[in-house]
Amino acid sequence: MISYAIVLGGGSGQRMGAEVNKVFLPLRGVPAIVRSIAPFSALCRGAVVVARAEEVEHMQTLIARYGLSRFVLAVVPGGGTRQASVKNGMDALPADAEAILVHDGARCLVTEEVIGRVLSGIVENGSAVAAVQVTDTIKRAQPDGRVLETLNRSELYAMQTPQGFLAAELFAAHEKAARENYLATDDAALVEYWGKPVFLTEGSRENLKLTTPVDLAFAEAILRHREEKEALQGC
Repeated sequence: MISYAIVLGGGSGQRMGAEVNKVFLPLRGVPAIVRSIAPFSALCRGAVVVARAEEVEHMQTLIARYGLSRFVLAVVPGGGTRQASVKNGMDALPADAEAILVHDGARCLVTEEVIGRVLSGIVENGSAVAAVQVTDTIKRAQPDGRVLETLNRSELYAMQTPQGFLAAELFAAHEKAARENYLATDDAALVEYWGKPVFLTEGSRENLKLTTPVDLAFAEAILRHREEKEALQGC
């Protein structure tokens, strides 16, 4: 199956307390967005990166500097919403795309293993969303804090990316949402709204999303651990 990745790099640094887009922050000396793109190059035919309009040139420069220009087919400006940004990325894909993996550029610790499970899930079920089962007790509450109910956590999962779908189905889901002015927080919700089943696949606790300075510290620690593990295996 011919697959392509769309990597969303149009974030900001507001909650991170950074003066630059968080995807440009270095992790062990390598920009987060580069770490987000690179693992896909071993498993997908190519990628489209979505960037803020004013950062397209800088994104292209980084991609070239780290040797990813042949894999990244285009860098396109994002839209006013995440949904619009994904659609801009989809519109830049080659016509031979059979499967599309949408990934948040802020999830810079994604591994080939997780991507591989998503690809296998698309082949088996037509869709596959990386996810992890929640470990905390989850309660539904009113705005004033009064608890309404305790949810069954055995049925609850935290969504991650990549989220993978058959290309034709993802295009159809986006077209339906546009016609009916439906706005979703992720592509899985769009496909659900379209009426198709969405299947989950195993993500990773390490596949965290950079949002706050604490996340940055965790990511650094995870990368350091991976490097130490690789060094020991090489001995």
